[in-house]
Amino acid sequence: ITKDNFVFQYWYLDDINVPYDFSTPVTTNLMINAYWLESFQVTFNPNNDDESIIIDVIEGSQVTRITDVTKEGYTFAYWFSTDDSTPYDFSTPVTDDLALNAKWELTEAGITALINEDIAYVESHLYLSDNQLNFARNGQVNNSFIVWMINSKHIMSNGVLVRISDELEDSTTNITARFLLNNVTIEKVFQIDLALKEVVISDKRSVSFENLTTEYDVIDGSMDLYFEEDGSIPYVKLDDFFGLIEGFIDPEVDFTKTLTSNEYMMEYQYYSVEEDHTYDLILTINTDENTISVNDPGFYWAYVYSTETNYGRHINYLSDYLDESNEEGGDLVFDLDDYGMDALFYEESLVLPFYLTNQLFAGSSYYNVCYNYDSLYGIYSLPKQGSDEYELINTSSMNGEQLPIDLVIHNFNMLAFNLDNFYGLRDILDIETYYDLLYANKTKLLSTSAKTFDNALFDLLYKTFDDPHTSYGSKSYFNSISWEGPSLTSLDQLGPRYRSLYVDGFWAVDDEIMAKWDFYSGSGAAYSENRPLYWFVDDEMTTVVLQLNDFSTSDIDEDNGFNSEMIANSFEGITQSLIPTINFGDKFFYYNSSTQTYDFSEIIIKHADMADYTDYQNALTNFGYVYNAENDFYTHTIDGHPYTLSIVYDAVYQVIYIGLIQAELPSEDIGDVFVTDIEDIIYADSAVYMEFIIEEILEENPLVENIVLDVTANGGGNVGALYRVVGFITDEPFKVTSMNVGTQSKSTSYIQIDGIQSYGNLNWALLTSHATYSAASELATIFMENDFGPILGVQSGGGSASITPVLLPNGTSFTMSSNNLNGYRTGSGTEEDPYVYSPNEFGITVDYEIPIGVNPETDRLYRLIYDNDTLMGYINQYYAD
Repeated sequence: ITKDNFVFQYWYLDDINVPYDFSTPVTTNLMINAYWLESFQVTFNPNNDDESIIIDVIEGSQVTRITDVTKEGYTFAYWFSTDDSTPYDFSTPVTDDLALNAKWELTEAGITALINEDIAYVESHLYLSDNQLNFARNGQVNNSFIVWMINSKHIMSNGVLVRISDELEDSTTNITARFLLNNVTIEKVFQIDLALKEVVISDKRSVSFENLTTEYDVIDGSMDLYFEEDGSIPYVKLDDFFGLIEGFIDPEVDFTKTLTSNEYMMEYQYYSVEEDHTYDLILTINTDENTISVNDPGFYWAYVYSTETNYGRHINYLSDYLDESNEEGGDLVFDLDDYGMDALFYEESLVLPFYLTNQLFAGSSYYNVCYNYDSLYGIYSLPKQGSDEYELINTSSMNGEQLPIDLVIHNFNMLAFNLDNFYGLRDILDIETYYDLLYANKTKLLSTSAKTFDNALFDLLYKTFDDPHTSYGSKSYFNSISWEGPSLTSLDQLGPRYRSLYVDGFWAVDDEIMAKWDFYSGSGAAYSENRPLYWFVDDEMTTVVLQLNDFSTSDIDEDNGFNSEMIANSFEGITQSLIPTINFGDKFFYYNSSTQTYDFSEIIIKHADMADYTDYQNALTNFGYVYNAENDFYTHTIDGHPYTLSIVYDAVYQVIYIGLIQAELPSEDIGDVFVTDIEDIIYADSAVYMEFIIEEILEENPLVENIVLDVTANGGGNVGALYRVVGFITDEPFKVTSMNVGTQSKSTSYIQIDGIQSYGNLNWALLTSHATYSAASELATIFMENDFGPILGVQSGGGSASITPVLLPNGTSFTMSSNNLNGYRTGSGTEEDPYVYSPNEFGITVDYEIPIGVNPETDRLYRLIYDNDTLMGYINQYYAD
């Protein structure tokens, strides 16, 4: 007989406690009852799975322990009910259903087996992508703890993998993972493939383009960009890029293109007027060799159209003059394998990484096409922080996003490419490749945080490079809009050379200016009413010091009379006269001051008087201009276009200023747009400044014999402006020496300045300090090489390179010393005494060193540099000698 959840005990008659005796003879009818006791199920679960053992146990009884259970890799320890740390007490009476689980203790072999399962999983899931490894911290199967030991500089702690060319080193490397579980440790070595992967284009996206500079007439439009599947690195067809930037590229250049199965060639001819020579310039891109080469580096700039700004006025480059010399360099070859990049054919067109294309064919010539994921923008040089173009370019749907891994790596490689191939001081510093420096800072430079990268690059440029021609430009568009980017706030952010330029240069000069003229400018001793533009150092007023604090230039045409066409040049499509004819003055400076917002022409007319000013105001009214007396400006509508005009007379300089804008300006903007202080526009161009100030000096004393050009506070500027300043010193051709680090070419050539009143009849000297930097130090070099006169003061600060802008794939920008260095040549050019070309990177030694203070904390560093007796003594000594 059975009864659910009960166990039969015996039969009984009347007394439940007395079992019926079945040996008793039956003598009457009987009712025999069954005596039941309740039972419970005890379930033994050896492996916590379905293979359970179930035993029925009578209430109050004890369950018998089961001991013959096994599990591979484990030793049985005990049974437990709910707490695996507390064994079950088998002397306990069973009063309910009970589940008992086996407590197992791993053997070493068992632990090893579990770790091996984790190892197998890691091995099969090691690559998150071609560019990143999966450095899991715990095993996904059995939760073993994993420690990764990386001995390759190409692999980051976050798994980022920088692939390399087979030509550089072995294309595989080993990394070790240590797996730890229950005090058992196993190390596993994984072989990692470092070789470059072939680029496979799969996606295309049309992106709009807007030109944001007036320097080149490039038409707005759009261009297709190409991507790998799920990739973030933009690629571009080279022909599409050249078509996009026509206007920066001279449309008259006739390119010939040839394509084979593995090679793309582009060639054109360039005629040099100065040399009367035609160059055949050839670009060859081989997709098998993965190389870009040109037979002459001029290929990258000879097709560039002239800028709207007339940077080269008055400058003539001579050929075959005197001891001109030229040591040609070799072909220029870029091996893309060395930098993890690929040149390939797609849709029967050559395709290159977009930012490589921009740097080679546009950026190095000061036109950049910026890509911010949403749009393309054409700009001159780099976006200037705080400008409208800066805000536009840095506003992106990627603001605040993490950098994609493939873009992080491409950004790293492009940084190395630019430094290795376009940083002009690498030979001076004996650097073979900048990858070593970048890898030493790889944790931050390969971060997916744009802010981390920008801060790291900022520190690298200012502290490690420590080159005042190399500086941070603007932040990545992946940063949030609200973050302004890193900035200089302390000298501690600078390296020793950079710091010295300020402490021993500009600030020390400022201290001396304050001491001599009781004025502190606070910024490079800029033009001020306290510090005179010139001063005489002797009682006879035969020797004058003329300060020149920068080399600046404006877009100017010059004429001895009124020329309406030069005004019309500032206004697109205008041919008719916009202002009345000017019948006064003997020298006209026509400024093209147009911006993206409006066309703008400014004129300075020399040697005018108050009567000329009054007469011309009347002429304006007769011409149709309406005078606004409240805000002192004129308005007129000509051929449907509104014009706003301002006219100012300056009695000190005897000039009349006229500003004309093709726009109807609000009254409140007049003072911000037009010049109200004539000195502002005169000082905006160094040649104009020199012309006015020297004339003023000679009016004060026509018998001046010596001019000391003071560039102690001159930190440099435009080289064209520098050459024009030299034109005031001599009317003869002067020699300049330059070197190109990329091609190893070297040359000494001659320049002649025309159209400028030269004062070569006077004795010239140069006054320099440690703050005399860049173009100002180049002036010292030209002064020395051409023997223009004595150099006085302190060795100049140097800075031999021009500056090149760099735009990285993540949108971060910076400037750096370019491959073009200025310097000087020694030797006579014979076999016994060959020419030797030296850059002036660390300054030019003076002929007469003015003693400086030995303790800058207690004594002014340049205490004698503006001392009249000291200066006059050296001038007299030089000309006496």
